[in-house]
Amino acid sequence: MVDSKNVFSGPAYALRDVTFGYATRAYDQSESVLKDLTCSIDSGKILGILGPNGSGKSTLLKLLARILRPERGTIELFGNPLSLLFQADVARRVALVPQETMQVFPFTIAEMVLMGRFPHHRGWGGWHWEDAEDWRIAHKAMEDLDVTHLGSRLVTDVSGGERQRAVIARALTQEPQVLLLDEPTAFLDLHHQLDIARILRRLNRERSLTVILVSHDLNLASQYCDQLMLLHHGHIVEVGSPQDILRPDLLETVYGCQVLVDRHPQSGLPRVSLPV
Repeated sequence: MVDSKNVFSGPAYALRDVTFGYATRAYDQSESVLKDLTCSIDSGKILGILGPNGSGKSTLLKLLARILRPERGTIELFGNPLSLLFQADVARRVALVPQETMQVFPFTIAEMVLMGRFPHHRGWGGWHWEDAEDWRIAHKAMEDLDVTHLGSRLVTDVSGGERQRAVIARALTQEPQVLLLDEPTAFLDLHHQLDIARILRRLNRERSLTVILVSHDLNLASQYCDQLMLLHHGHIVEVGSPQDILRPDLLETVYGCQVLVDRHPQSGLPRVSLPV
């Protein structure tokens, strides 16, 4: 097993012939969701993963977080086989923000954010009281996400946008090199969508944090992502800049409908709309 902070370099991820499928009811075979994925994901960039429902976007995030493991192929994290890393070591470098975060117990915002320090405790899996350094890192994450004033509030008593910022703060408390997010702006109003997108861009620029997010919002992805990956039926159609990916012919082939693509009047980046 590999467990060293000094061995990580190069691209954030390298995928080679990665295939994954969920077991069918017969339990003797699986139905492939992702098929023969081969690509390199640059470190220090924001990558948006796009594609229709069922194209394998969320499954890919879980593979990158090692929640799932590929049936075939290899995934490398900063040059090291993901399968050979200790799970605690992965959790110190990769933080996952799922689409839905269940809150069974009414923790305060501060308590929830502090949970992000768990992978850094010695004897991971054992009992440990948080120390001053844990609180300092958690407080900084809360400041970065502007939820410090909510620290004493219960998670169940804040708005959806406030809760989402707190969940991202918890992920940052892990001090990751890679932040994975599954539909981080889903169910949020326009103001909070822009708020989350701007925060992610700022964290990426200030910390050189690699951000990989799944999104159904093509325009938000266009304006805030450095690169886009388009999935269709479990295959990578193309990886490139927003200009490379958000083309009418490519989108019509993948999504099965006509679209109009022009340029945003301020950024000049592609803007997608539906015809009347």
